[in-house]
Amino acid sequence: MAKQASRTTNTLFNFTTSIGGQLVTILMQFVTRTVFIQTLGKSYLGISGLFSNILTMLSLAEFGVGSAILFKLYEPIAKEDHHRIAVLMKFYKTVYRVIGLGVALIGLCLIPFLPMLIKDYGRLAELHINTVLIFLLYLLNSVASYLFFAYKSAIIKANQKEYLINVISYFFTVGSGIVQMIALLLFRNFELYVLIAVGTVIVQNIVYARLSDKMYPYINEKTDDRISWSEVKGIFKDCAALFLYKLNNVVLKATDNIVLAKFVGLTVVGEYSNYYVFYTALRTLVNKVFTSVSHSLGNLHASGDKEHEYRIFKSVHLIAVTLGGVCCVGIFVVADEFIRVWIGEGWVLPQPFALLMGFELYTLALRLMLGKYRTAMGLFQQAKYRPVAGMLINLVVSIVLVQFWGICGVLAGTLIADWTTYMWYDPIILHRHGFGDASLVKAYFKNNFKYLAAVALCGAVDWLICTHFLTGLGWFSVGVHAVICGLTVPCVMVGISIRTQEGQYVYKLGMGYIRKITKKLKKRG
Repeated sequence: MAKQASRTTNTLFNFTTSIGGQLVTILMQFVTRTVFIQTLGKSYLGISGLFSNILTMLSLAEFGVGSAILFKLYEPIAKEDHHRIAVLMKFYKTVYRVIGLGVALIGLCLIPFLPMLIKDYGRLAELHINTVLIFLLYLLNSVASYLFFAYKSAIIKANQKEYLINVISYFFTVGSGIVQMIALLLFRNFELYVLIAVGTVIVQNIVYARLSDKMYPYINEKTDDRISWSEVKGIFKDCAALFLYKLNNVVLKATDNIVLAKFVGLTVVGEYSNYYVFYTALRTLVNKVFTSVSHSLGNLHASGDKEHEYRIFKSVHLIAVTLGGVCCVGIFVVADEFIRVWIGEGWVLPQPFALLMGFELYTLALRLMLGKYRTAMGLFQQAKYRPVAGMLINLVVSIVLVQFWGICGVLAGTLIADWTTYMWYDPIILHRHGFGDASLVKAYFKNNFKYLAAVALCGAVDWLICTHFLTGLGWFSVGVHAVICGLTVPCVMVGISIRTQEGQYVYKLGMGYIRKITKKLKKRG
């Protein structure tokens, strides 16, 4: 019971810092982007989005090592085997240094191909934009993540203390955003803007390292012991499977800007990137919510209580569709209005773009939930080639559809790839190999259909309300409509699930959390 209470407490801390801090981050991102648009314009916005996605693809060089090592850390942490942890961290350090050098080398090799990736490459030179220098700065930003102690944050995450990482991250995000805005207003220099981001990454990782050393000094234990060669092969076998999943995840999204830049142009990439801020912010928020519970899920799986684990799974599934539903309906109903009020009608992309992006976020919430469970259970080998099918479907369909449906065709390609591969097969893998009963998957799909129908109904009703009620009042309209969308989905989900086991669990967990917060506020008062 003590361990379960500890898991719950850590999960709540992780969840709170994820939600609260991410809201601050989202606000800072929009303010920074507003200054960026006003000072530099669409071309720089487009090239920023393109290079970010190219380097996201380069992060594939990580091969899923981080997830594999985290899984390996759960058992020695539970047993308090400090020597074993130190040996694993030493291995992790070596691998990350090699990965960092590999990313740098691959990035440098890509420079001659930049003119082939950017349709408007010649126009950038006319605008005196040093494309190669900007790319090198983005590459340095990516490489710094591997070379400057980033691996040490793994021990904090594995010990379910991710809320500490969250707080530090939000502090640096806000500080970096403020400095970047000042630099843009004073110098209007994109290179300086990116350089500030690079420095932030380096200093942030050093802070993570110092905190890890202070909390877990045994990770720096001097030892000549190494993990066995058979175990190294096992880890990299798992990494190979994780790499395919990661490859699929990256290709599903990171190629969007590349396809658009190649076939449509950087101006559209710039317009798309404004909506992509919504996508990135909400994706990060949802990802942090599930990351905050993932290490507890790994701990729970190690306990071997399948029945309790499955009850938790159904509850997490309900949370996933609720979060995804709020994101989906919010983007569909409010995104265009937000863009219109924020930076003007000329930046608004016509429907069904916002609808497709909203549905993509709903799909993402489910994918993240399934992925966190698959990793927590160590299911790295099962269906490891499914991501390859998803990647190929996405690339082919996106390239075909972008020819006559433009930007919407790219989003449609991502959705088609997801629902024809990931969304139906991964639940089968979890139920068959994780919970040990494949027959339970029928109930999962039945609930999924019910939840999706409820979200669709909420979206239709909210769209009718928000297009006819309190319109044309600027930010006041945006705020009211966002609140309507934010409340509708959770209320409907409570209504259709309150009599179920998972509904009762989520309700009690939420009420217990509210009582804890209330008690703390009363004590401070």
